[in-house]
Parts: sequence; structure tokens; C-alpha cells
Amino acid sequence: MPKKASILVPKVPGKIGQVDWKEDFTLISKNGEILVFNIFLFTLPFSEKKYCKLALDKKQDTVINSLIYAFQYVEGIPKDIWFDNMLTIVDVAKMGKHDRINDKIKQFAKDMGFNPIPCRPRRPKSKGSVEAFAKLCDRLLAYNHEFETIEDLEKIVKTFNENINNEVSQSHNRIVNEVYTYEKEYLLPLPNNKIFSSYLSNRQTRKVTKDSMISYKNNKYSVPVKYIGFDLNVIEKDKSLYIYDNTNLIRCHQISNNPLNYNKEDVKDILASDLLRDSTEEKIEIFITENLSQYDKLL
Repeated sequence: MPKKASILVPKVPGKIGQVDWKEDFTLISKNGEILVFNIFLFTLPFSEKKYCKLALDKKQDTVINSLIYAFQYVEGIPKDIWFDNMLTIVDVAKMGKHDRINDKIKQFAKDMGFNPIPCRPRRPKSKGSVEAFAKLCDRLLAYNHEFETIEDLEKIVKTFNENINNEVSQSHNRIVNEVYTYEKEYLLPLPNNKIFSSYLSNRQTRKVTKDSMISYKNNKYSVPVKYIGFDLNVIEKDKSLYIYDNTNLIRCHQISNNPLNYNKEDVKDILASDLLRDSTEEKIEIFITENLSQYDKLL
């Protein structure tokens, strides 16, 4: 049986970008909460310039938003972008066919100006740069028990991203940002902000903690107890925070600087689930009234 060999493709500045996920990454907060998340990965193999972003889901809108942030970060767009066989990118019904990129991604690529290329399954060499990037992310394990909120973790990932771009790459034995300064001149220009805005979604995802709260900008906002453990969508608009379960609005809070922000119905719900679980609704109301001075600060 003849042996297989791979052709080595020369790295051309501005030519190729690679995209993948670091999936199901697990870290533990200072409070002992286990957080499982994904990291979106984008790299330019010529310079090894890297961009990564924490993500709580791998939906198509998340991929598109993350790509836009990556383009803004590197201040340009490579001519070809290689994707792993993500279900958000590849049309399963067309697996095995030459043109199997799904229609929404195809239109997005056209608007951005790049050529989307799906990698062949079980061919890690075709995306070796981003595979090496995924291994680098294991350094984040050093931050176990070093963060409290998802915002803290986002800052850690951002700092990690800056640091690795100021390191010497084994690929070319030079500092990444030095080579990137040269490659940047060969990237395609960014489209106008109107095109970006047509794709960007201001939806973010937050996991409901055991205290029936979600974290947003370092403060906490309550939701009904039944959503504990759920990933909910949050949108900030007109100084209000709208919290959705998919498309269903479940709570609206005024954005505030208070560390804890409770809706009264959620307070009753939380008390009924634990401290006053055997009490009637009337007794819970009396309890809240008797402790009103404390709850006023929360409500």
C-alpha cells in the first residue's frame, strides 16, 4: 500500500487565517463554582498573531461576532480562512461535497471579503497553527481559584491573549507582534462599520449561579430560582438589563452600581426554596416586611 505524504504550503503574509475552538475548558472560581466554557481561537499562521475570546456557547451568531472581533483586533482580514468542520460553518447535508459552507456563512464571507475553506476531517496538519494555539490555552489552568465572576475570567483571557502575542514564536523564532507588523500590511481592509453592525449582536450569555443570580459588569442580578444552572441571554439597552431564556423575557433590571440587585418576586422565590421553604406566601411577605430595612438595600 503506497504511503501518503503531505505537501507543505508556504506561509504567505495576509493569505491565511485559521479558526477553531478550545472546547469544554473547565476552571474553578474562588467560590468553588465550576465553570465550563469554550474559547474561540483565530490565528494568522504567517506571523502567528493570535486572538482568543471566551464564549459560553458555540452558536453561529457567536462565531460570526467572534470573527468580527478578531478582524478588528488584527486590523484586517486574511484572504482565506480555514475552519474546522463546525456545524455552524459546514452544511451537514453537503458533507463530502466540494462546496459545503452553509449559506449564512457564505454571505458573511462575501460581505467581509474572505474565502471560507472547510478543513478535511482528521487532517490536523491543515490547521496546525490554531491547533498549537489551543494547546497554549492550557496555561489558563494556572488561574483556577483566581477569579470570582465571568467578567474576571474575560479579563484573564484578554491579558493572556496580549501576553502570547509578545512572546517569541517557535514557528519563526521572532516576537509575534514584530512579524505581525509586517503581515498587517498584506491583510484585506476592514469593511465599513455599517456592514459590521449588520452582523454584530449585543446578546451575551450568562450562567445562573446557585444563588439564583447572573453576573453582569461585576454586579449581580436576580432571576427566578428555576433558572439556576441555565445559560441565559442578556441585553443591555437604555440603562436596563433584559434577561431572556431564548426569546422569552424573564426579567428586566435597571443597571446599577449595587453589587446585588434583587427583584422582589425573586427574593420571595429564593426564600421559599431554602430558608422559608415550609412557609406560606403570607409568612414570607411578613418576613420580608420585618426585614425591610435590609431588603430595601437589595431591592
